[in-house]
Amino acid sequence: MKKILSIVLAVILLVTALSLGGCGIFSINRPSEPDTETTKEEETTAPYELEVVRNEYSGEVDRFMKDLSGDKYDKTTVRIVTSKKKLVVPDENAGKVISDDLTERNSAVENTLGISLYTEEKDADTMLKEIKAAVRAGDYYADIIMYPQNMIGAFVKGGAVINMKSLPGFETDSGYFFPSAVASGTGGDAVYAVAGPASLDPDGLSCIYFNKDMIEKAGLESPYELVDRGEWTLDKYVEYLNAGATLEGDYYGYAAQNTSHYLVDLFYFGAGHKLINSVFGYYPQLNMSGDKVVPTVEKIRNATLNAESSGSALTAIETFKSGNTLFLIERLDTMKTLANIGTDWGILPMPKYDSAQKKYCTLAYYEEAMFFGVVSTATNYEMTADVIACLNIMSYGYTKDAYVTNASYNYLRDNKSIRMLSIVVENPVYDFAYSFASTYNAIPSATYMAVRNAVSGVAPVERYVNMWKRQFESSMYYLFEVEE
Repeated sequence: MKKILSIVLAVILLVTALSLGGCGIFSINRPSEPDTETTKEEETTAPYELEVVRNEYSGEVDRFMKDLSGDKYDKTTVRIVTSKKKLVVPDENAGKVISDDLTERNSAVENTLGISLYTEEKDADTMLKEIKAAVRAGDYYADIIMYPQNMIGAFVKGGAVINMKSLPGFETDSGYFFPSAVASGTGGDAVYAVAGPASLDPDGLSCIYFNKDMIEKAGLESPYELVDRGEWTLDKYVEYLNAGATLEGDYYGYAAQNTSHYLVDLFYFGAGHKLINSVFGYYPQLNMSGDKVVPTVEKIRNATLNAESSGSALTAIETFKSGNTLFLIERLDTMKTLANIGTDWGILPMPKYDSAQKKYCTLAYYEEAMFFGVVSTATNYEMTADVIACLNIMSYGYTKDAYVTNASYNYLRDNKSIRMLSIVVENPVYDFAYSFASTYNAIPSATYMAVRNAVSGVAPVERYVNMWKRQFESSMYYLFEVEE
């Protein structure tokens, strides 16, 4: 039955002038009233009208603003070079909600710091080549760069980015940066890259799309209820897989297309694991032991190799669209492809290890996860520090809400899926292994490749770790410095 619910947008209050203890007064121009207009293109394709609630984050923003220097920069133009311009300025393909949010965010940053933002897009390889040439010549390149996580190692090794701990007053452990992202950009006595809500592209996060009709035919409880009770676990996922695959007819348990090459990783991180511990002031260390690693590998094997899949990764999305697959494990941007299909679907986070695990975790896809960095020839380090911090402070909470609201208008099918999407985007996780995997082969071999091969039955995780541990440690000593 189609549920008709009114769209309720909670008012986002204006953050008023804030005194920063002698640092001056800032006016943060977040919208005082939501824009409830939708264009023809933004009318929901779902069979329901959805209830959307946007939260208020002014308290956190007020607290975080104390990290800024308080200086004004006399309308200085701040140049940001990025491989994803849409995260900084509105993109023509973005929905109105997201575009409006970015416009309001940028205006708040410019008014607060007295600057003008200028953004240029370049692919990461071109950026690295140009930065290396600029650094050799001592030429200015940009005040801020934004580039993918899997390129961090190349940028560090090429001398393209500086230690962000050297930026005046820059607080890398503040709540407006993702802790696991900061750890992913940290090696020894340096933090080379950070990520927060201003660089988050939720499209690159992964989730599980499920076929509602198959859930009903199998007589299974709605997985929404399991998520809400904290019981959406790997064991439950496998239980549902098996029930769906045994339905009478040509049905499959799961499918994966764009995520197929790192599907094991998604389950591993969903189960609350990480690959490497990287803490400022220490050499990065392997984190591949623990009493849950071996049983997690077995659970993932049951969720993948031992489960009935739709076959070819090239046609996985089409198979799900046809209504023959229970679960589709894909990135969030797949919502756009599924928006108008006849199959009634919902959305879920990746399953936890067990019900005792506190949070649902979503691995940020390392080839698309964006990080902030600073080139050594930037003209004003204090201003650069303020801009990176302010962009993330003003984005805190609001940009995630904008993404969920936009998806609710355009793609989602029911009210509970709004809550599920909020869970998916709430806790993106990152790992150092993906940041430096291209630098030395000991890094992937001792980490995510060890897990993938263990799931495939090639050899236990422990064997791979022992085989590559010494080379991994040598790589860390070579790459990073730690003051004795």
